[in-house]
Amino acid sequence: MGRPLKIKKSTTSDIGFNPFSALTNPIYPSDPTTFDGTEYLGVVGGANANVATTAYPVVKCRAFITGTGAEADAYIITQKGTTKYQVATVTAVNDEDMVVGQAYRILSVGTTDWAACGASDSNAAVGDVFTATAAGSGTGTVQNVGTCVLANQADTALTAGNMNITFSTGDSTAQLISKLTNKFALDYSTPPVRYLTNFFSDEGYEIKSGTTGAANVTGQQNRVSLAIVENFTS
Repeated sequence: MGRPLKIKKSTTSDIGFNPFSALTNPIYPSDPTTFDGTEYLGVVGGANANVATTAYPVVKCRAFITGTGAEADAYIITQKGTTKYQVATVTAVNDEDMVVGQAYRILSVGTTDWAACGASDSNAAVGDVFTATAAGSGTGTVQNVGTCVLANQADTALTAGNMNITFSTGDSTAQLISKLTNKFALDYSTPPVRYLTNFFSDEGYEIKSGTTGAANVTGQQNRVSLAIVENFTS
């Protein structure tokens, strides 16, 4: 099984991919020409301490984590399979509202005795994921965590255990992703259409390697359009 959405980790947070300015002899896209050395190549996964920052955006999704009763805005923590991800919802949950048997990610430590709630030890920190064995009684907060699968289900129509990730091209209406890597996305067409993914532009295209670059025809994709993946930034 591959790990197509690469998540780069650091000692301080999950920071995604290096900017062009940090690469050796960076090569910029020729169409469009709006990328510069401060911007990032590819999709950024993972979750840093503040969910996301302008410098290190993370992939936004909608997820219906089983046991939570409803779908919500979420982001990817890590990948479990080609279309399966561990995700955390964005909304904070008070420690006293935790449900035994449900997985959570610590959002704020507060005065909560996390070891008594099921965390691995009393030195629990922001970002730790654990399964609750009891509700808390302090000031700490958590986020719901679960494993969900990409589905061809729009917002407000997700069913338990499923999630979606949205992208747009050429200022078009949002579309759903059937598979996401750090460089490309596939839609739900038959056969699926491939898009180059980033957080900065949905204009223009790149020529697919090994083709003439002529306009696309049925069964032959010569030009790969750019797509913006929905993202969280602070």
